[in-house]
Amino acid sequence: ELFNTTIETSEKSDNLHERLKILLQQTLLTAYTNVSRGLFEQHKLIYSFMLCVDIMREHEQLTEAEWNFFLRGSAGMEKERPPKPEAPWLPIQMWFSCCDLEESFPIFEGLTKHILLRPISIKLGSFETYINPPVWEGYPKQRHEEEKDHVWGLDFSSFHKLILVKCCKEEKVVFALTDFVIENLGKQFIETPPVDLATLYQDMSNSTPLVFILSTGSDPMGAFQRFARESGYAERVQSISLGQGQGPIAEKMIKDAMKTGNWVFLQNCHLAVSWMLAMEELIKTFTDPNQTIKDTFRLFLSSMPCSTFPVTVLQNSVKVTNEPPKGLRANIRRAFTEMTPSFFEENILGMKWRKLIFGICFFHAIIQERKKFGPLGWNICYEFNDSDRECALLNLNLYCHEGKIPWDALIYITGEITYGGRVTDTWDQRCLRTVLKRFFSPETLDDDYTYSDSGIYFAPLADSLQDFKEYIEDLPLIDDPEIFGMHENANLVFQYKETNTLITTILEVQPRSSSGGQGKSNDEIVQELVASIQTRVPESLQMEGASESLFVKDPQGRLNSLTTVLGQEVDRFNNLLKLIHISLETLNKAIAGLVVMSEEMEKVYQSFLNNQVPSLWSNTAYPSLKPLGSWVKDLILRTEFVDLWLKRGQPKSFWISGFFFPQGFLTGTLQNHARKYNLPIDELSFKYNMIPVYRDQAAVIESAKDIQFGTELPMDKELPSPEDGVLVHAMFMDASRWDDKDMVIEDALPGQMNPMLPVVHFEPKQNYEPVHTLYHSPLYKTGARAGTLSTTGHSTNFVVTVLLPSKRISDYWISKGSALLCQLSE
Repeated sequence: ELFNTTIETSEKSDNLHERLKILLQQTLLTAYTNVSRGLFEQHKLIYSFMLCVDIMREHEQLTEAEWNFFLRGSAGMEKERPPKPEAPWLPIQMWFSCCDLEESFPIFEGLTKHILLRPISIKLGSFETYINPPVWEGYPKQRHEEEKDHVWGLDFSSFHKLILVKCCKEEKVVFALTDFVIENLGKQFIETPPVDLATLYQDMSNSTPLVFILSTGSDPMGAFQRFARESGYAERVQSISLGQGQGPIAEKMIKDAMKTGNWVFLQNCHLAVSWMLAMEELIKTFTDPNQTIKDTFRLFLSSMPCSTFPVTVLQNSVKVTNEPPKGLRANIRRAFTEMTPSFFEENILGMKWRKLIFGICFFHAIIQERKKFGPLGWNICYEFNDSDRECALLNLNLYCHEGKIPWDALIYITGEITYGGRVTDTWDQRCLRTVLKRFFSPETLDDDYTYSDSGIYFAPLADSLQDFKEYIEDLPLIDDPEIFGMHENANLVFQYKETNTLITTILEVQPRSSSGGQGKSNDEIVQELVASIQTRVPESLQMEGASESLFVKDPQGRLNSLTTVLGQEVDRFNNLLKLIHISLETLNKAIAGLVVMSEEMEKVYQSFLNNQVPSLWSNTAYPSLKPLGSWVKDLILRTEFVDLWLKRGQPKSFWISGFFFPQGFLTGTLQNHARKYNLPIDELSFKYNMIPVYRDQAAVIESAKDIQFGTELPMDKELPSPEDGVLVHAMFMDASRWDDKDMVIEDALPGQMNPMLPVVHFEPKQNYEPVHTLYHSPLYKTGARAGTLSTTGHSTNFVVTVLLPSKRISDYWISKGSALLCQLSE
């Protein structure tokens, strides 16, 4: 149908070659417009980009190998790469990517050299970025060689530039993609085609329904009723919201309308799962040649995305998404569009009332928009919706009708019930209370109160609803992280997250290809990986032959609790190592054709190609977000940590990330202390003392290889030997950094994502009462932060609360989402 329409409506030309070219263009554009209006905002760019790449691959403008490198990085395990030069701006990941690029594609020859010689700028259409700092004192001074070097990078295609951006400036990928599509396909492929019901109506017919795909906070009903009025159908529309028992009523409605030629609108199809099959059968009859349907009959459906919606209906219908615009301004504007002037203007509290309402609406917008910062915003993504806001405003009205404002009651109801009722994570609950305080508390009623330090956002001193609406129209289009109480780095976090989501989404829809055309086949790549992991990962850890010092008993004949912890860790590691080696064996046999490739092995095979950790392994392992290469490296480091402990006795400082179950280690430490001083263990908690020494686990392992047993490591001499408690190293800071001079936490430097925390002394104290200036920072195993409670009452991600000294009030760090992590995601 699309195809025929295109042929009829496109521009005619007598020259066959021209005509074909025009047809190709038009078909592409029509396909784009039709598919794109049925996609959510976040997927539209992905779709245009994939269209673009497929066309370029047809024209052989980019190779399979380049496309794979862009998506997956270089496959294969640890290679020997040249050592990283001393440049503070060059992260190790970026250096590795550059080395791999140079090795894989001859066109990038000399990249690792040039990146240290002068600033390299990448231009793609209107997008421009430097892959290394524009100014750096490390660049060599000489200028006379410049002429012959300037040629480097001139013959890059736009995709080569894209690969460079992906390797060196990952957070800018989404911006670069936009310009990449404009340059190769044209501007109309990234502009959202305007969608109004009148144009959609032309694509419908009495046998082609229209499906509205909903998202939280959107409602197409208003626009639909307006359109029905304009078309003169206002009297002839029947609508029903589906739910329990509504199916048969809807069915009768549709059958009657087919005879009378009315319009039917079925809302919320996702709520009537059981009736979907019946609906599918009914809609199939529309195309039956023997069925008589009045020409004016039209069927409209609306549904949230769900797997139960019948596919045949989706295939034979016009689809359009309906989602609310993003950003604070749009969110607050939506709240004020729904408000009546009488509710807003006529209240006994006068000006105070209007400030209260504005504060609630602003608060609502902030907590919804915080979601875009990922775990920095909320540990768990909550679906706050417009009814929460309406409910909060109704409560406000209920409690304030006597002219007094019962602050305690209102703050409790709004923060703990209306909004807090959705929040399941204790740390998110703390964050919600803190954010609420900024927009809804007695101070917010002062005349000169602003919502953030910049002074751009405040409640205007106006009386009419219209004045407020005009103020809202003048708010900035793009929200600065500052209004959320966030650090400027939060934007980088958000952009990394967007890039990651984009790449993962593309990987999920990739077809299975057999080989890269040139270069190695997939089988070879996987076999190399298998061999590499088999040789580098130990088969098991042995408790036999462990150091005598671990088994020394105390006067009561009790074993050291940390040795018990060690034993449990060894068991956990051995389970995982055994599983890895068995599955690698099987995979090798399956590739060689000696055993059948089971579905499970198929998944492992696919994960290896995508540089992801197979789910078979990660389900048995500790939580980790690392890609396969770094994951294996990390696993080896963990086994070496445990092995060193077994052979040399207790380490001077413990690597907190090396444990499967860090909580067990901390409990063991408390138990040792309780036994030593005969104290009840439930009265003990940790006091945290910072020791200004940094310690890297890989370096510890390296230095231990060269030193004979029984002698102290040189780096251990820098550390004190505390009487009680343990030293712990390698915690990373999220959304803050450690200031060595003042020994407090400070704001992170621009672009600095996860700086390290120095060694910390965990000292058990009885009935410890911390000073109130300390910031209570949660320590998580990974950057995802959200975990589930396991049967032992421990979270799968949260480990312990670490108290950090700070010069600022805790609220400052809470809004920023500052926390500690055991390991990073790369």
